[in-house]
Amino acid sequence: MRKILLFALLLTVQFASAQNTAICSGAESLCGSLGQPFLNTTGMSNGTPGISCLITTPNPKWFYIPVSESGSLNFQIVQRDFNQQLIDVDFIVWGPFTSLSDGCENLTQANVKGCSYSANATENLSLTNTIAGEYYILMVTNYSDDPGYITISEMPGSTAAMECSGIRVNAFIDTNGNDIQDDGEIPFQLGNFTYEKNNDGIAHVVSEPDGNISIYDETLSNTYSLGYEVSPQYQEYYAVATPGYTNVTVEPGTLVMTYNFPIIIIQEYQDVEVQLVPTNSPRPGFAYTNTIFYTNKGTEAIPSGSVIFMQDAATTIASISPAGAATTATGFQYNFTNLLPFETRQLTVIINVPTIPTVSLGDLLTTPVSVTAADNDAIAENNTSSNTQEIIGSYDPNDKMESRGRYIVFSEFSADDYLYYTIRFQNSGTASAINVRIEDVLDSQLDKNSVEMLRSSHSYSMDRIDNELTWTFDNIMLPAEIDNEPASHGYVYFRVKPVAGFAVGDIIPNGADIYFDFNPAITTETFLSEFITALGTKNNFVSQFTMHPNPAENVLHITPGSVGINIEDVKIYDILGKTIFEKQNNDASAMQIDVDGFGSGMYFVEITDNNGKTSIKKLMIK
Repeated sequence: MRKILLFALLLTVQFASAQNTAICSGAESLCGSLGQPFLNTTGMSNGTPGISCLITTPNPKWFYIPVSESGSLNFQIVQRDFNQQLIDVDFIVWGPFTSLSDGCENLTQANVKGCSYSANATENLSLTNTIAGEYYILMVTNYSDDPGYITISEMPGSTAAMECSGIRVNAFIDTNGNDIQDDGEIPFQLGNFTYEKNNDGIAHVVSEPDGNISIYDETLSNTYSLGYEVSPQYQEYYAVATPGYTNVTVEPGTLVMTYNFPIIIIQEYQDVEVQLVPTNSPRPGFAYTNTIFYTNKGTEAIPSGSVIFMQDAATTIASISPAGAATTATGFQYNFTNLLPFETRQLTVIINVPTIPTVSLGDLLTTPVSVTAADNDAIAENNTSSNTQEIIGSYDPNDKMESRGRYIVFSEFSADDYLYYTIRFQNSGTASAINVRIEDVLDSQLDKNSVEMLRSSHSYSMDRIDNELTWTFDNIMLPAEIDNEPASHGYVYFRVKPVAGFAVGDIIPNGADIYFDFNPAITTETFLSEFITALGTKNNFVSQFTMHPNPAENVLHITPGSVGINIEDVKIYDILGKTIFEKQNNDASAMQIDVDGFGSGMYFVEITDNNGKTSIKKLMIK
């Protein structure tokens, strides 16, 4: 009511532009904030007696709008507090002007093009008949002084365009070698962008699933060094045609400038990758979900292939989608055809966990998956993926885990192996999260230079500065759990190597901070990965057996890890799920198996102990 009464005094208010000029001169381009929530201003008293329709102007925030293409511009302005409640927002816009400085010197009543002092939390702004080269000045205010954030979005119906000065860096497969991204030339995803600002020594390593990054910068004196690095495992197949750019600046009077990194194929190859991502944790009596992604990361189409999934013996498969999988004694096989270069497909597997006492809290469930498609697959290590999760009673949906579980048998982990981390998050609030950010500071025992982003639930950007990883999900609009529980979840999945020299007894900690909009961080429980000996006494089944050597060539030795544990049954499967070795009713304290006749490649060894518990391990044959 107070605001409505003040509005009646509008005609008695004097306009004072001189007091606003200094504030206006610090205006930011709307380009950098368009569609991105930004913190509102609080604690600033009304510094002017009034401006046009604005009886008061508390907590102002200034922007300029540069026009690059003539027409109309339509915007929506929304303000919320940190509890997602809508709060009053007001605005005024002036123009047109020839520049920012021209505008700030001429904030007169005659130049007002729009103004609202209503009690609404949502305001609409329309600029008609704008002309390329013009500037407009926008001020938004926070009448209530409540802390929160404002979002300004461009609405449908706009026919003009803004001049958003910035830098776009783009990597693509240049099939014809002309250094230009022509129609049909796809983005390149097997590498990272690098950049440094003003030679400050802070190197950014950025992973983007779409093959490009954008940098908006209104400070024309800033310079950038830009580069692109192909992931190490693919460097023999690709070359970067442009080694890099130095002293790059934002060019005034232009739109975003694009700097291309054409990628040349220097050797054709085949490579199919499979990844297993658990989207929640197993609990007794409930179902949990695993998502399988298989991707053609080679340069040639894959005519046909198969995904082979092996369920943990303690569980049952409730459903597989899409349909078409063939059930096997140990899981299922899903055949596919015509997988194109860089194409990804997925399978969703829902698994039922038995109730207690069939399973116990703390039991480990292991689910390996493999893909077979090409006889000459260039990178065999990504043909398999496995996940070990502990059965729990309750869980925090914002967590971090590593695919091998809590304990890693030292003899089964080589210097070339990676740790595979999944960070999961869920919006348990009362409104959609507009933005999500994850921060992860890697422990000194992890090799920061080996970080490789593998998969994410949503479009993202990952920026690594030294050992600090930051994922940003701008405009993710993640629904609240109460509105859409299945869609309220998200995750990132990446891998990193331990620093060389790790030993038995080493414990590698890793956690993360998860931010939903401007709310305080949700800190995950720190996940601990411990290297143990095969003869340790840890009460986890993953450590109960060891196989050596692995890779094997002639003879494979299997040894129990605890007193009282014997080997009852052993089965060995190839990646198609075919049993090629089986020996039952052994009750042996150790076994050796002749593998001299096995073909080279990957196999799965299923070991059952005298207590009926089963473990599945991966075996490589030279």
